[in-house]
Amino acid sequence: MRSGRVGTSLSGVTAVNAISKRNFKAHWVAPTLRELKRRKVIEEDRNGGQKIFHRSTFLEWNYDAEIFAFSNRLGEKFNDSSLRAALTHKSYIERETARLSDVGVESNLQFQDNEALAQKGGEIMSKFINGYLRAVFTQVPEELIRAMHDFLTSNSTLETVAKHIGLGDLMLCADFPCKTETYVKSFKAVVAALAESSGEEQARVFVQDLVVTQLYGQDVNELWNPVDPVGNLTAILKREGKAEPEFRLIRQSGSSSILAVYYVGVYSDKNFISEGAGESLEVAKEMAAREALKKLFHTEDSMRALPFGRQLKNIQSKIAQLENQPNVQLSEWI
Repeated sequence: MRSGRVGTSLSGVTAVNAISKRNFKAHWVAPTLRELKRRKVIEEDRNGGQKIFHRSTFLEWNYDAEIFAFSNRLGEKFNDSSLRAALTHKSYIERETARLSDVGVESNLQFQDNEALAQKGGEIMSKFINGYLRAVFTQVPEELIRAMHDFLTSNSTLETVAKHIGLGDLMLCADFPCKTETYVKSFKAVVAALAESSGEEQARVFVQDLVVTQLYGQDVNELWNPVDPVGNLTAILKREGKAEPEFRLIRQSGSSSILAVYYVGVYSDKNFISEGAGESLEVAKEMAAREALKKLFHTEDSMRALPFGRQLKNIQSKIAQLENQPNVQLSEWI
């Protein structure tokens, strides 16, 4: 029995020693890793951040497979030649031509750049966006339509959309990471390629799903800043045959402090229209006029959510009709 206990004890010690040896690291490992990390941080700071490599530099890169996966990921059908042209920037062709010339090879590259497709895509995308905005925002002046259109077609918005659908890994260009202008041009070209491949109706839905949805959660009133909201409100009420707006101080708080707040109401023909708040009477008056314009244009904070997806199925024909039919200008709005 004694020998059995000794054997058990020795086997336990042996197991502990084995575990200790397995988890043991030399004393120089941790300092070395810290030094390597320190050098990596210095190198990244010197180069402006961590270096990113294009997927085409990977050994498993297969451009044909990437193109096929891109189309299926979006659920769209593209003509192969049109999609490849949409993803080819002219800088890539120029770089490859110069590289072949340097090694003495005659350059006869059968590539088409996306310049023409980008121009066409920008035009039809602008048309699709205007049609949607005019069909949904029927009561707003054309100035607000133009402001929302400019927001949706801005470089920052289109670059965000292009990155989210993975264009950065597919675009053929000389610079990487790709420039904002390259992202925007390629995305517009993809829209044109889809219109050529599957028709304008499919391209319209594509733009609505990817671009127009960027309005979700956005206060559209912040996109447009009318110069004289009080004057605009006065002119609109006058054209409607109503009395000029009357601004009244409703309440105030902390008027003798730096945290003063004034609440001003707008009335017309003794009927309350809206109210606004501000740190001074003039600011509160202007904010009240802005709130009144929101009610007239049906863009108040409690407006209905914008329709997307299947909700647009029944009004696509209306959207197409309004693409070239502007809303009423603010100077003529009633």
